[in-house]
Amino acid sequence: MISSTAAKSGAISAKSVSMVSPGRIPHWRNPRLPPWRGAQPAPSATLCKAAGLGPCRLPLRSSPRRQGRAMRVLLVRLGAFGDLIHTLPLAADLHTCGHQLHWLCEERWAQVLQGSPVISRIHTCSRRPDRAEYRRLARQLHDAAFDAVIDAQGLAKSARWAWLSGAPKRLGFRPPRSREGAWLLANRRLPALGVHVVDQQRSLARGLGLRPAGPPRFALPAWKAEAESARAWLQAQKLQRPLALNVGAGWPSKVWPADQQRRWLELAAAAGQRPLVIWGSPAEEQLARELCRAVAQAVLAPPTSLPELAGLLDHCGLLVSGDTGPLHLAAARGCPTIGLFGPVPMERNGPRGQAHPNLQAKSPAWERKRADLVDWSDLNAERVWQLAQTLQR
Repeated sequence: MISSTAAKSGAISAKSVSMVSPGRIPHWRNPRLPPWRGAQPAPSATLCKAAGLGPCRLPLRSSPRRQGRAMRVLLVRLGAFGDLIHTLPLAADLHTCGHQLHWLCEERWAQVLQGSPVISRIHTCSRRPDRAEYRRLARQLHDAAFDAVIDAQGLAKSARWAWLSGAPKRLGFRPPRSREGAWLLANRRLPALGVHVVDQQRSLARGLGLRPAGPPRFALPAWKAEAESARAWLQAQKLQRPLALNVGAGWPSKVWPADQQRRWLELAAAAGQRPLVIWGSPAEEQLARELCRAVAQAVLAPPTSLPELAGLLDHCGLLVSGDTGPLHLAAARGCPTIGLFGPVPMERNGPRGQAHPNLQAKSPAWERKRADLVDWSDLNAERVWQLAQTLQR
């Protein structure tokens, strides 16, 4: 069993180039709230250039603070696991240019973000908030006196929180990237630039005058204690840089067929490997146990929290997985991956780089439930195993 211990990581330091008194301006939506207090440093042009970002241009419209000033920004991305990771580069861009960033997400996903060096504070909500929670959290967001809010999800539930924050600048996507009428609650509607979802998320920074450029930075927590605990567990199992297979996914249509998973484990065992079988939900655990019974050399991963899973992936030589959170977590942590994509285009969601090849099955686009409509015949175990042999670190 891997133990969970919170890991602290240091924040990025930046030199200020100016300090201007912001004045005392009451919050625009509720004059009873206290005015914003305290001065913030202006974005550093040198720091932005070093991070590969374009110039910190002025906003298109005026805000309660003076133009060109560092701002307090709320980022709304409620979930899910992989989507939070895809949004982290946007947070890193904003933080690098001097903005103070808060993040609103669902309670179950806060552990993915807690300890990130680019997030000042995390606000959480339940998956289905009641009226009392709406009142409590809306007041909490009002009290933070945000200058801007970015709805990086583009759904009604995220747009509602963005509007309730009271921020004068409400940034969001235009349709069709924004759905369920979410764009109606935004006063700055931006096109989703780029094909890959990470590029689309980073393009939202243009609404605050930034031009993100350069490679994305996934500013995850350090999770050093979890990585050390995972190393000890792997040593006890006599495993060193094992190949790993993640058996499940959030959508049934994203799951690689069980017979192909079993065949891949058999190929790995025949090559002298003891592959690690990773799972998340109870249904995935049942499948993982069946696979381990069928292939004696396979090793069942222990139950883990998400930080503990990150620690485990830090010590794996390769992860084979469908389009789901563990795949994107592994890639963000630097573990080589093979992404197996079905209903979602790999050009949009797939990890990028030579160490992260992706394979695409034939499937109706965005089919969530009908696994029988996905044709995995081109993604057989032999093909995936041959690719894995070229990638293991």
